Amino acid sequence: MGETKNGSGVIGKAAKGGVGEPGRATFLGVVCLVILFANLGGAAFFEPDEGRNAEKAREILLLNDWVTPHHNFLPTLDKPIAFYWPVALSFKLFGFSEWAARLPSALAALGCLLLVYQFARRHWGARTALWSCLVLATSVEFFFFARLVILDMSLTFFITLALFSFYSAVRTDEARSRFFHSVAMYAALGTGTLIKGAVAVAVPGMVIFFYLLVTRQWSLLPRLGLARGALIYCAIVIPPYLWMEARNPGYLRYFLWEEHFVRYMTPEFDRSKGWYYFILVLAAGFFPWSPLLPLAARDMWRKKFADSNRFLAIWSLLPLIFFSFSKSQLPQYILPIFPALALGIGRFLAEKFSGAGARRWSLVSAPWVFVIAVMSYLLVGAAWPNLLARQARTAVALNTSSIAVSVVLFLVILGVFFSGYRRNWWRGWDAVYISTATGMALFFIVLGQLMASASIARSSRSLAQVSAPFIASGDRVAFYDTYLPGIAFYLAGDKPLWLAQYEEKDRIMGSNYLAARRPPAADEHGQVVYSFREFAQQWDRQDLVLQVFVKEKNLQRLSLDVGATPRILTKYGEYLLVTNR
Repeated sequence: MGETKNGSGVIGKAAKGGVGEPGRATFLGVVCLVILFANLGGAAFFEPDEGRNAEKAREILLLNDWVTPHHNFLPTLDKPIAFYWPVALSFKLFGFSEWAARLPSALAALGCLLLVYQFARRHWGARTALWSCLVLATSVEFFFFARLVILDMSLTFFITLALFSFYSAVRTDEARSRFFHSVAMYAALGTGTLIKGAVAVAVPGMVIFFYLLVTRQWSLLPRLGLARGALIYCAIVIPPYLWMEARNPGYLRYFLWEEHFVRYMTPEFDRSKGWYYFILVLAAGFFPWSPLLPLAARDMWRKKFADSNRFLAIWSLLPLIFFSFSKSQLPQYILPIFPALALGIGRFLAEKFSGAGARRWSLVSAPWVFVIAVMSYLLVGAAWPNLLARQARTAVALNTSSIAVSVVLFLVILGVFFSGYRRNWWRGWDAVYISTATGMALFFIVLGQLMASASIARSSRSLAQVSAPFIASGDRVAFYDTYLPGIAFYLAGDKPLWLAQYEEKDRIMGSNYLAARRPPAADEHGQVVYSFREFAQQWDRQDLVLQVFVKEKNLQRLSLDVGATPRILTKYGEYLLVTNR
């Protein structure tokens, strides 16, 4: 490829006293495992997405239906079912818990890190691999979505695998290796499509197309075995989708049209933010490394004729532009560009630390400054809560001691590093890398604790725990003009929760599909969604014990609807549990 490869031979000649490549890789592996898995199950499910997705996986086992995803026993076809398979399998192996539900996302994140490490090491050397992997593991958005039960980390893994496999396939002259990488690319595209639909092909497809267009390398296409790839892709994608269509007529039209074109082209899903939205998301989501993005971009531009730089630049920019024009925008949509950004910064840092010269440790001072500033702000906010955002006050108050200890440890780590540097105990990049990795791991451990504390106010777990003693096995649980997706998981019932809501409401349990199609419940469970008038008719049934979740502000309206004052059983936050008995 004609590019400098700072591989193991160069690294082995690092400053006196430096550790070898196996030692560095082992150290990095420990850091990544700590960041991804420490306190993974500590946070309750964040509403609405985590609770909804965990319940869908639970109902796969409850209904023994591995074809149609169900939420509250209703067919919910807004997303394919493939993402829920590993979550359900994790439940089967480890029991129903937050840790088990999040395990597939954490493993997908670990897979991304392994892909980045192997790809960078193969093409640019071990030093780039080490820095790139560290940057990716310690970017805030990557960390958060590695610990949430949502589809996007799994999607990111397969998009990353597809693009890495493509680049490796077209850059190798060895036929067997090229065959292996091309097969891996098509398998990744197919599996990604099963997880989240056509976006798994659209994102890598646009990157590959424009890479070949910009570099004028259309002659590389035969290396990809397009006919073979089409067969592999169709063999993976078509049977499950046809099976879903057979079980749920009209599914393909709804999913391919409503969930793709309508979502992208129209504001129907109420998620349009503005063209600049993802620039802000990137600045915050790639924290604390985002200050280095302009430096890495400038360095990449100076070497714009390098083939790999073009590939990484196209990978980083095109999806960002593509989703910026979408009428539906969520932070996780740009997660697939994070591996490319991490490689760009990793290469930049590796090259700057590749030889003797100026004090290049200053390159990583920006992430340190930002992290210490954030931790100091939180520590000050613990003393003066009004300085904090309202949503963060409780979490900070519960973790004041951890934050204080972390700030002290940050300063100790920096002190030891600078003291040793001034005394010439170390001049290589090992000390910079080890101190940075240690400090970042410490920061993300604290961030995980804050995340767990913050989940208390964003989860239905506490409400379910408070309410469970009042609910007998024969009772019917209902929601009046509200719904919390995760409470079905935490109550672990074997029949659907009833919902009383406006007839004209355009979403049911957050699903456009349910509102548009009104499908029947699974296993002949009968009616699940009621109008207020229909629900009032159920209230006076002598053979029915109703336990109803209602917001305190809506209690008077419920009383008027049913013509009686419900008896209050318990209260948690803004929610009441009331009964007709």
